[in-house]
Amino acid sequence: MRQKLTFLWAATVDLALDGILGTVWFTVMVSLLATGISAIPALGIGVAVLWVTAAVGRALRFVERRRAEAMYGITVTPPPRRRTTARGFGGWIAQIFLDTFSAATWKGLLHHFTTMVLGSVFWFLLTQGVDLAALVSRGELVRGFEGPGAAALIALAALAVVVAYVVGAGLLDRRLAAALLGTSRTTALEERVDVLQDARQGAVDAAAAERQRIERDLHDGVQPRLVSVAMTLGLARSKFESDPAGAKALLDEAHQETKESITDLRHLARGIHPAVLTDRGLDAALSAVASHCSVPTSVRVDLPTRPSKETEAMLYFAVSEALTNVSKHSRASGCSVSVTQSPTGVRAVVFDNGVGGAALGRGGGVGLTGLADRVRAAGGTLTLDSPAGGPTILTVEAPCAF
Repeated sequence: MRQKLTFLWAATVDLALDGILGTVWFTVMVSLLATGISAIPALGIGVAVLWVTAAVGRALRFVERRRAEAMYGITVTPPPRRRTTARGFGGWIAQIFLDTFSAATWKGLLHHFTTMVLGSVFWFLLTQGVDLAALVSRGELVRGFEGPGAAALIALAALAVVVAYVVGAGLLDRRLAAALLGTSRTTALEERVDVLQDARQGAVDAAAAERQRIERDLHDGVQPRLVSVAMTLGLARSKFESDPAGAKALLDEAHQETKESITDLRHLARGIHPAVLTDRGLDAALSAVASHCSVPTSVRVDLPTRPSKETEAMLYFAVSEALTNVSKHSRASGCSVSVTQSPTGVRAVVFDNGVGGAALGRGGGVGLTGLADRVRAAGGTLTLDSPAGGPTILTVEAPCAF
């Protein structure tokens, strides 16, 4: 019962606002569209008006989405904005026309029109009900139905009509907001498929890069050491009887090479999945990584509980790669790492006060590209803000439920 009364109250307020805001929004958008289209022959004025039209349209749709969410407790996801592939001034002009005449603009205009109609009918019924009750109370409507009783009866009947309209129009308004201002189910599914395909490709690329790294480390590091150990042992065996002292020296050399090979293998295993991460969590693992960074680095991990193993591993390698880049390229005097809870999961931020200029994708480092693939494969997002002159801020968002 309480939920129904809450909906009735929300729908009443929403429809009352619809009659005012819907009329204003619809009038503004129609006026801007008409002015912009008619001024297209005067290219400068027409383009300027269309740019204003697109910007105002996006702002009004944003306001209406937030109003629907506040009134009805629903989530209205904005549709994706189409982007032109053209560049330069021509691309800017093309983007203006795409924004102005997009499906989102016309659906938004239709939403403003329907809310204007629904709100206007609400105000009409409300005022007519009040006028009707006043007429009956003065005995001016129907002879024989006079006095407070008749007025109360008519008022109740009018109230019933208004309540029925409010419920029906409120339900319709809620559906229209989701349908006209949000992403359609088909579009949402297509976007989800694109995200999953992107994540799958990221996983494939990250796995390929990791395999190549392991192969390179084995080929360039451990394998030559083991070959050297075998050759040294062979020389020691050949000198064992003729030159025992020389054989002993060669055995000592082989022993040292073996220990160094074991150290290399440990480093390689740590690169696959460090034991400290499994045993003690992100705080200890990231502190260990930071201790090997050539730039003084502070680490702060503030999470309510440990995230999943997959999320921990992704964040660990992301921060490790970021600190490697800080050591190699930043020329910074200070660096900080913070891992905190975010509205959607976990956020890791790596900040350094170096020279900046880092970039993702084409023109950026291979390590950053591999890092982006690894984050994308885990369903996360990576953003990099690194203007020339610094500072550099790398942010990783990972989905996680605590």
